[in-house]
Amino acid sequence: MMLTSVLIRLKHACPALWRVVEWGNSQLMALRYSRLRDQAVVACRTIACPSQTEWSLVTPDDAPSLSAFLTSMPERLTAWFAPHPFDPATLRRMACGNSFVMFKVTHGGRIVGYHFLRCFFTGKAFHGLIVADDMAGRGIGTHMWALAADICQRLGLDMQATIHPDNIASLTSCRHGCDATIISTLSNGYLQVKCRKKI
Repeated sequence: MMLTSVLIRLKHACPALWRVVEWGNSQLMALRYSRLRDQAVVACRTIACPSQTEWSLVTPDDAPSLSAFLTSMPERLTAWFAPHPFDPATLRRMACGNSFVMFKVTHGGRIVGYHFLRCFFTGKAFHGLIVADDMAGRGIGTHMWALAADICQRLGLDMQATIHPDNIASLTSCRHGCDATIISTLSNGYLQVKCRKKI
């Protein structure tokens, strides 16, 4: 729990040092969890999608369209979702690395959702997600949590998330999609949630 708070503070206080940490983590992830992307592809193919929606991994070529989607989100949604910059260069770098697994959800060819697992070689993975306003209430968020929990269980990763207590939609979809347990309240007021695949 203390490590999570330290990592969050480091990320925001020392961006240059954080990039070095991320580079090292990416190299170690490739060694310890070499099957991560393969398991993510399998999960995308087997997920029981809501009507007319599709899951796929984000590729470097998706960076411009994903950036456009994320920057178009209303402020009331991104107030609770600012895990990384939304510019194409950052998204492309993340998609090329080994410590992020990024998913896009499309409906009729349009990106309507995005979620990711930020993974650490120590065995932890943090999940984050956002769904387009006009697609809320269709079960997409629930499926995002379920898919991420399935991947983490397959690989033996300890899946967690940080969710603001006022973000009722995210808390609800988390509890619907996986077995969620609040394990601490961080110094910034966010809840640290442990997530397991539902039996």
